[in-house]
Amino acid sequence: MTATRILPGLAEGRVLAMDQGLSFWGGVDPATALVIDAHHPAHGADLAGAVVLMPTSRGSCSGSGVMLDLMLNGRAPAALIFSEPEDILTLGALIGAEMFARSLPVLRVSAADFARLATQPRLRIEDDAITGEGLRIPIADPPGHALALTEGDRAILAGRDGEAAALAMRIICAIARQQGAAALTDISRGHIDGCILAHPANLVFAEKMAELGAQVRVPTTINAISVDREHWQAQGVDPDFGARASRLADAYVRMGCRPSFTCAPYLLTDRPQPGEDIAWAESNAVVYANSVLGARTPKHPDYLDLCMAVTGRAPLAGVYLDEARRPELVLEVEPPADPDDSFWPLLGHVAGSAAPA
Repeated sequence: MTATRILPGLAEGRVLAMDQGLSFWGGVDPATALVIDAHHPAHGADLAGAVVLMPTSRGSCSGSGVMLDLMLNGRAPAALIFSEPEDILTLGALIGAEMFARSLPVLRVSAADFARLATQPRLRIEDDAITGEGLRIPIADPPGHALALTEGDRAILAGRDGEAAALAMRIICAIARQQGAAALTDISRGHIDGCILAHPANLVFAEKMAELGAQVRVPTTINAISVDREHWQAQGVDPDFGARASRLADAYVRMGCRPSFTCAPYLLTDRPQPGEDIAWAESNAVVYANSVLGARTPKHPDYLDLCMAVTGRAPLAGVYLDEARRPELVLEVEPPADPDDSFWPLLGHVAGSAAPA
């Protein structure tokens, strides 16, 4: 069998194998690289310097920011190996490579090879193979497929709209290719998730993009931030934290984002319409947009949301496509006449447990 190279790089390290996905947001401490999800089998494990194997990631789109923060603070895994498609951590590693010259190889292998690799104490990622004790799995680039770009896409890549837009388009094209997208699609609006000062990387990324001249080209709202932007100085907030949190919000506003400061952009007056292609991060908003409003947006990783808002383009993949929106499971539910607030999360748990993997 052959491993597929998603992101290039050389690495070597001890193996940390997981048989279930891990959300880096809330599941990994970005300062220490320790797994802090108390319910995950890898709780307490140290990701730093390890060749981390997991089927795919799970959970919040903010995991890309944790991945970038680990890369910037020197506590990142040595490599990531998945057995299923994965976008969130891959995007964080891609941002680290494109914007900060930090290399972290990302590979995808078959389920059978994943099981073989998981038994190894250490692995080496070479240019052409994954090697271990009595084991060698060749690495190949993914099968080539044409990503159809418009004249406008190519002009952005060539720098017509400035350095930040060209960078954003390179990132979008890289993700589109690894998703198997045949083309990009126009998006009519965006919503930014990574404007909470959860870790230093969010501020570093936003200010870097602002310095490069990034400007959104579609109406773009932003999530709640970590402080009351106008009154935090009078509320006993730590001055250093408050100043950095405010700078993060200011960076997105400078790039043309609307200072909406809400995790629920669907409650604003200008809501997306059925069938409208949008580019939202923020997990709850993505579910609401698709399931209630009938708009179309995958759960985009943090940082990809800004790239799409800057270019007005997104990979034509996932739930942008009709075939990806067809249900595989239909639940018919008769709720109680007057359910209390516990009913809905319990229903969500039942639905999630019954949903196809």
